[in-house]
Amino acid sequence: MPESWDIAAINGDRNQGYMRLDDQQNMPRVEIKWQKAKGFVNVESVIDGYLKDLNKKRKRGEAEIEVDRNCSVVSKRRMRKRDLTCFAWQGAIEGYGAGWYCEECERVMIVQVMALPEEDGMELAGQVIGEMEDHPRDGWLLWSTYGLTLEAPERFEMSEQKLMAGLIEFHLANAGEEIVAARWGMANIALRSRSLERWAQSEIGQYHKSIKLSFEETTFRGHPAVNVTGYFANPLRHLQSFVMHILGKPYPEAVRGWVWHSEQENRIYYVGALFDEDNMELIERVANSIACPEGDADAPADSGEPIR
Repeated sequence: MPESWDIAAINGDRNQGYMRLDDQQNMPRVEIKWQKAKGFVNVESVIDGYLKDLNKKRKRGEAEIEVDRNCSVVSKRRMRKRDLTCFAWQGAIEGYGAGWYCEECERVMIVQVMALPEEDGMELAGQVIGEMEDHPRDGWLLWSTYGLTLEAPERFEMSEQKLMAGLIEFHLANAGEEIVAARWGMANIALRSRSLERWAQSEIGQYHKSIKLSFEETTFRGHPAVNVTGYFANPLRHLQSFVMHILGKPYPEAVRGWVWHSEQENRIYYVGALFDEDNMELIERVANSIACPEGDADAPADSGEPIR
């Protein structure tokens, strides 16, 4: 998918939702709709309804879109979907899409790619749709937006997100456990007059309230870094943790994470989690999944001088 296409609209959850990507000219390029469904699903009927809605949304004075239901945007074999149905339409722009029902994750999916008449929309749509997966295959789910990409156990769901100039955040949650991933730009300005450790001490506490955090200089993936650890300050939480473990149940009780400075990108990253201590090894895999250039593995953790 072209890197210049960015998220323009997103809502819902893993059971039902909608997402749209636009290009740099604010033209809609990809639309994805999903809906949890059990039992028999008539995909043809679902697509009929979708195309009917497209006609209703056309601007006043525009002719009805011309629909082609006999096209082959992407193959059933490539998508591994027995009831996959393709469609195409033409209006002021063109659309090429596919719909299917996945018996494994019990979701109805409709995806369409929009193109200008002078573009090879069929080929473009085939590439985009052909690379899509509607559910994870190894128990881990890929999360990605604006270049911030990570993997997390599929039991976690998006609880909060922040998309701002200079800051992107993911907050994932499940049964009290939390994962936070954040990326800041303009690191040279943020670290102009303070070390990475002091920066982390001032910024990371907001993600782990009621936790007593400790910070220690280190390296992570070859980058200057700060190791973040912590536990609840309230003694009652320690008692609750003890009781839950006696009962053989997990209890989110400890924080672990890393802040690191990617000098090559001029960015600061943070990945941390509030987990049961028995699950702490998972956060290292999450942090290592972040798409980030590897640093100089031989570089010292910190020279003692502010990182610029």
